Amino acid sequence: MSAFETARASLMWDATPVSNAFLCEFMPAAPEGHVKVYLYGLMWARSGFSDGTDQLEDMSQVLGMDRDEIERALRYWERCRLVERIQDLPPRYRFVSVPMVHLQREQLPHDDDYEAFAQAVYAAFGDRRKLHGGETVLAFEWVEQYKLPAEVVLMLIQHMIATRGVKFSFKEAEKVAIDLCEEKAFTVEAAEAYFNRSAAAKKGARKVLTHLGLKRSPTNDEMDLYSKWTIDWGFNPDAIREACKELTKIANPNFGYLDKVLEGLRSRSTTKTLTDRHVQQTLQGDQAEIMQVREFLQTLGISMAVVDEGLRLQYNAMAREGGHELVMLAAREVVTHSKVHTIDNVAKLLDSWAKQGIVSVEGANAYLAEVEDLNAQIRDLMKIASAQGGCTLLNRSYLKQWQSEWRMPQALIELAAQLSRGKTKPMQYMHALLSGWHDESIANVEEALAAHTRRVSQPQDAKSAAPAAKRVVEQQYEQRSYDPSEYDDITPEQLEEMTKL
Repeated sequence: MSAFETARASLMWDATPVSNAFLCEFMPAAPEGHVKVYLYGLMWARSGFSDGTDQLEDMSQVLGMDRDEIERALRYWERCRLVERIQDLPPRYRFVSVPMVHLQREQLPHDDDYEAFAQAVYAAFGDRRKLHGGETVLAFEWVEQYKLPAEVVLMLIQHMIATRGVKFSFKEAEKVAIDLCEEKAFTVEAAEAYFNRSAAAKKGARKVLTHLGLKRSPTNDEMDLYSKWTIDWGFNPDAIREACKELTKIANPNFGYLDKVLEGLRSRSTTKTLTDRHVQQTLQGDQAEIMQVREFLQTLGISMAVVDEGLRLQYNAMAREGGHELVMLAAREVVTHSKVHTIDNVAKLLDSWAKQGIVSVEGANAYLAEVEDLNAQIRDLMKIASAQGGCTLLNRSYLKQWQSEWRMPQALIELAAQLSRGKTKPMQYMHALLSGWHDESIANVEEALAAHTRRVSQPQDAKSAAPAAKRVVEQQYEQRSYDPSEYDDITPEQLEEMTKL
């Protein structure tokens, strides 16, 4: 136990001196987080404060790092000779003066494996770059912590020099080392294959830049994108070159836009490997589809400069079952019957048809012809009843029931129309009359008139004493569904409400 120590409360207001040699030689090459560990540990070491606290745990909480990360950082600084581990359980560390490390470097015990490795790293750079003290230490961490053979790490360094230049960042190189581990490239042969793919990415990315009219070297991000396209997504180089043609339509072609183009092509492909022929066919199909979308928009009177992916997906959803011609037929119906010509209204109409089993142009035309025929008959009946309108889905269902199910003679239907004059809802009144005649098996005008005369001449008391009238068909409709013939009668808000039913 020390005879003298610092009060814990004073730590916040004190200062911790840091050697310039550390800032110049060791800090630049240190991995992310390692400098925080060194400085925080140096503060504890310089303070002389000790209260039995688990300082590694305290460091973990304050710095927001796992204890394993902290211990790894301390091992790194041990390799740099700036920290000495003087006890294992519990662990204790001594921080060494940075200038003293420089002065005593020749007297410190040698680590033969590390010294041989460091000499090989220095030889790779020659006099083209002066390495910081911690850069070779960091590279050796990849050998000890990631279990990469020293030969593989030296290949990695040579690869970075060849692809990124002699001034590459060792922190960036560490990302490659981690990727090598994930690829399980623990042999020289496996690493060589990995680096060959990387070199191909640089060459391929440079060709893409040429196709885009950009005369410069590819960035790291662009090379990573090229690797993703070729390795992860399965595009061959010719396919990528073919896709570049799509970028001639934009003012500033770039890898980001090309990435979106290739992502769309990949999502529409059914094969794992995509060749230039696949891309060409897909793009040709895309152009044909875009022409269809533009024809559809033109029918609705919608002007749109760019047919984007979202609009194409919306169109594809509508055309999935019935195809382009059915979409166009629905669009023409919306234009004819609706005051609001929107894509949503077309989608709602197609959805209504689909629920009725109408998924072809032939089926839709037959349905529309039937609707028009029924509407014409309803208009004739409304003239007889001296009424307006009436061409609704409910009224057509009445007419179909009278004719198809009950097989009522046309003369009786027209008689019911005459008797409904002056009524607020003539079609419903007609339905009530015809329902009663159907129940009584009345088949001619004379019998119907007699039955109607009896009903209207029946005393009021007898009517009130009569049993409750049966629930007629129109009362059994709990809801209505959307119908194209009602477009001119309703507002867009009513149309939206009706389609929810």
